[in-house]
This record gives sequence, structure tokens and C-alpha cells, in this order.
Amino acid sequence: MKTAALSKRSLAATAVLLAVIGFGLFAWLHRGPHYQGKSARDWVEQLLHDNANARQALRSIGPAAVPALTEALNRRRGRFWTWLEGWRPKLPRFIARKIPRRALDQLLQERAIEVLYEFGPASAPAVPALLGVDASLNDFIGFGSGGLARATLLQIGPAGLPYLIRMFKRNDPRIRVKAALYIGHLGSQAGAAAPALARALQDSNPSVRGSAVMALAQIGPPARNAIPELKAALRLNDDYFRLQVIDALWTVGCESETTVPILIRILSGQNNPNRAGAATVLAEMGPAARAAAPALSNVLREEFSYTRVKAEEALKQIEGSATRRE
Repeated sequence: MKTAALSKRSLAATAVLLAVIGFGLFAWLHRGPHYQGKSARDWVEQLLHDNANARQALRSIGPAAVPALTEALNRRRGRFWTWLEGWRPKLPRFIARKIPRRALDQLLQERAIEVLYEFGPASAPAVPALLGVDASLNDFIGFGSGGLARATLLQIGPAGLPYLIRMFKRNDPRIRVKAALYIGHLGSQAGAAAPALARALQDSNPSVRGSAVMALAQIGPPARNAIPELKAALRLNDDYFRLQVIDALWTVGCESETTVPILIRILSGQNNPNRAGAATVLAEMGPAARAAAPALSNVLREEFSYTRVKAEEALKQIEGSATRRE
């Protein structure tokens, strides 16, 4: 009797526990803002089946729908699903219909990004997910998820800067490169990113270093705090990278005293592939690069080449600007 009673109690407790778990799972799946009785997540899924109405519903929900839209961007199918999708033609139809299709995931991602684009700066929390979007086949034949993500990041603008700065902590160098590139697009509005970009100059990945120095050059004077790190980066044994650093130092702080000698050395190396680049930077400096005039004149005595053309342009900028000042 006692055993039967205990068994009934155990079954009742188990039933209650399962009911609580089921209710909690249902509530979790339908969490977040709602519109017309459906959650934002439900409306995001509906983008596949009724794009116009789902998009209108998400507009009505507004920026509160951004987390649900971001989840659609982060959706990734593992190797198991890829393997199973290959077996779809051999499976019974009622089972095959239940297997997620990669093409539908791609379509949902594209439509979710389109809605995020409409929200503009309010979509800033989606920046990390947007940076992780890879190009699809549609990008080669039209405007796919990669192109949509780029357009949306530009549409978000300065509002996304705090999220872009955090991306330098990611392990994937491709994400760090993308973060620097989009910070650069913000120009002078991205001064707050200077410390993070300055640290990125010491990144182990050369692509990250190059993207960081270009971003600092695009930011210009608001990135003055990065000047010490830029000067330190001149010590790296890479003349192409040095040219980028020198250009950034000039754009950010009009620095020429420590950099013109480096440019002269590069220009004087007959076999250095960066000579034309050095002449181009000297042209940007104008009269501040007057010490390089003899080295540039020597280049004019060489056979005709692209380097010689750039050297001639640099001399015109140095001497012409100086003459106008006098």
C-alpha cells in the first residue's frame, strides 16, 4: 500500500515538474515583445512565409524586435544538419519536410537584415552579428546577405561604435579586421576608438594591424591619443606597413620630423618596391618634406617609371607650395 502511494506521489510530482518545464520552455520560446498575439521571434520566422505582413509587424514592434532579428543572423547549422540535408532525397517525404534547408536559413537571414537596415541606428546591438555575416552566392549575382550586412553597418553609423570597439577582443582576426574597417568609415566621429586601434597596431595578425592604421588615418586629428603607439609601430620591419603608419602620423598629427628620414631611406633603395608609395606620402606632406627634395631629384635622373612620375609630383608639391607661401 505504502509503495503504491509513494509511486502515485512520484508520478504526480513528475507530472507537475514536466508541466512546469513545458510551461517554462513555452514562455522562453515566446519571450520578448508581441504584436497581434505573436512574439517578435514568431514574426521573424514568418518572414519566410509572409514577408510583407511579417515586416510590417516587426516595424510595429520597432527596435524591440532587434534581438529576435539578431538571432536569425546568428543561426548556424552544424555538420550533422549538413550531412542530414544531403540525405533528404532518400528519406520519406514526411521526414524530409522537417529537415531545415540551408537555402531557407540564408533567405531568412537576408530578410532579417533588410528589417535591421530599416531600423538604422536602433539596430546597433546587432553589430556583432552583422560583422559575422559571410558573403553568399547571392552576393555574386546580386545583393546577398554580405552586401546587405555591409549596407546595414553603414546605415547604423556612429551608434555602432561601442560595439565595434568591443570586437577587438574577438579571437577571429577577420572580425577584428572588419571592425577596424567600419570604424574607419566613421571618420572623425570615431575618435573614441583611438585607444583600441592603437592597441591593434601590435596585433599578431598583419591584416588587423594594417586595418587599424588605415582607420586611424581616416579618423585624423581626433585620434591624437594614438600617436605614441603609431611612432612605436615604425620599428616593425615592414616598409609597406611603415608607409601606412607614416601616412597616419601625418594625417593625425602632421608628424614629419621623425618620418621624412625613413621615407628618404625607402626612396633611395633602388630595389625597394615601396619607392612610389614613399614619394606619394612626401607629396602629401608638401613643404614639410623639403629635406627629401635631393632624394626626389635623384629619382628624376632615372629611366622613366611610375616612381619617377610620383617623385616629380612630390617635388611640385614641395617646391610649388613653398613658392606660393613665399
